[in-house]
Amino acid sequence: MCNGNIALEHDAGLWFHRIALYRITFVSGEQEFHMSLEPVDRAAVVVWRWEALLVSTVVYVAGVTLLVTRAPTIIAAIAAPALFILLLAWIAWYPGAKYRHLGWRLDADGIVIHAGVFWRTQSSLARVRIQHTDVYQGPLQRHYGIATLKLYTAGSHYSRIELPGLSHSTATRLRDELQGGKDDDAV
Repeated sequence: MCNGNIALEHDAGLWFHRIALYRITFVSGEQEFHMSLEPVDRAAVVVWRWEALLVSTVVYVAGVTLLVTRAPTIIAAIAAPALFILLLAWIAWYPGAKYRHLGWRLDADGIVIHAGVFWRTQSSLARVRIQHTDVYQGPLQRHYGIATLKLYTAGSHYSRIELPGLSHSTATRLRDELQGGKDDDAV
C-alpha cells in the first residue's frame, strides 16, 4: 500500500523510469487503481522457440566439434549428450518464461514495457519523447503474424526500446497511437 505515491527510480532527469512491480496498486484517499499489463501475442512463443532451436543447433554443432577435436573421448561421450539435453531444456523453457515476463501498457503519458526473465527491465517512455517508430517483421515473425515495435528517442543511452511479440495489427495500432497527431515531416 502506498500513501498516494508510487516509488520510481529516476535516472538524473531522464525520461527512463524503473518500476518495482508488475502490478502496481496506487491508493489515494478512497480510490484504488490497478495498473495491469497487456500480454504479447501467444504466437511469439512459437517464433522464439524456432529462434532458440536455430541458435541451439549452431551452439550444439560448435560444441560437439570442439569436444571431438579437443577433449578426451570419454569427456566428449558424456558432454555431448549433456549439452543436447541442456539445449532441449532451454528451447522448451525459455520462450514460455520470456512470454510470462513480457507485458506492456499504453496510457495517456506514453507506454510502459516490462521485460526480462533473469534481468528485469521496466521502461516508461513518454509520448513527447518518441521521435519515430518502426514495426519490424523478420521471416518467422511474418509467417506467424507477429511483429516488433521499435521506439526511438533522442540521445544515446536507451535511445531505442523494443517491444517484441505483438500481433502485427497491435504493433501498427500502437505505432499509430504513439505517433498520433505528430507531423511526419522531418524538416
